[in-house]
Amino acid sequence: MIRKNSGLTYALKYASKELRKGIGVSKREIYRQNNGRSPYIHSWSTFNRYMGIAKDFVKWCKERNINRLDKVKYNHIREYLEEKIAKGVSQKTLKVNQSALEKFFSAVGREDISHQIRSHYAEVYSKGRLPGQTVGFSNPQKVIEAIKDPVHRAMARLQYNTGARVGDLKKMKVEGSRVVIEKSKGGKTRSIDYSDRPQKFEQIKRDLKVVKEAIKQQGWKAVRESYPKSVKNACKKVGEVYGGPHNFRANYVQERVKELTPKVGYEQALKVVEKEIGHNRVEMTKHYGG
Repeated sequence: MIRKNSGLTYALKYASKELRKGIGVSKREIYRQNNGRSPYIHSWSTFNRYMGIAKDFVKWCKERNINRLDKVKYNHIREYLEEKIAKGVSQKTLKVNQSALEKFFSAVGREDISHQIRSHYAEVYSKGRLPGQTVGFSNPQKVIEAIKDPVHRAMARLQYNTGARVGDLKKMKVEGSRVVIEKSKGGKTRSIDYSDRPQKFEQIKRDLKVVKEAIKQQGWKAVRESYPKSVKNACKKVGEVYGGPHNFRANYVQERVKELTPKVGYEQALKVVEKEIGHNRVEMTKHYGG
């Protein structure tokens, strides 16, 4: 048995033993015995994923000096989930996190918290990123700084400062005060004026030189294939949700629209950025803007 004042580390061990009792057991029979619900987990893949989330939550609690089971309140779960929402996690991710925590607290005898998770399930779920929606990093500069490889760091900064797709980096060049990307998606040529952003333009030129040299020495395939892993490792290091390097493109849209809106108005800002990133419709630019 587990006591109400048990430590959270022990609670993890206890939950692990309880939840795995359903593996190899008929889910239908368990549902029949428990009014359509199962207190267990019925596959190893789900077990490993759910326990990974429970461990992450316990770590989050300990960082806030919450070490005992009876000290955990629903508002702690809500704060934990709200932090994930702020980082732009998907509705699917929120769904899995809530289900995992609901199972965990049910297993350790905190049905009060499990009930509250179920009661607020739809409300929390609705705050997640919609399927297909591109959301930028909450702190893109921090992610860039955490990228160890200098070439990959330059690639990330180029995406962040130009809104380029990864594949565009190979085609990028500088003409006067403009960044030009030839034959981008759909065969279009993109041209972005940086006469109003001279410092950013100088940084782009430095980063582009680094990337071009790396392509010359290593080949584009080698440079590109190892890039996403570098970004993913950086996200893990700084506590960001990894959504792929494409997130830097979304960050460009968000920050550029914000920069232009006081000068030309929101709708005109969207139209300017639409051309800069090579979209056909303003709706797509709004989609990137979150």
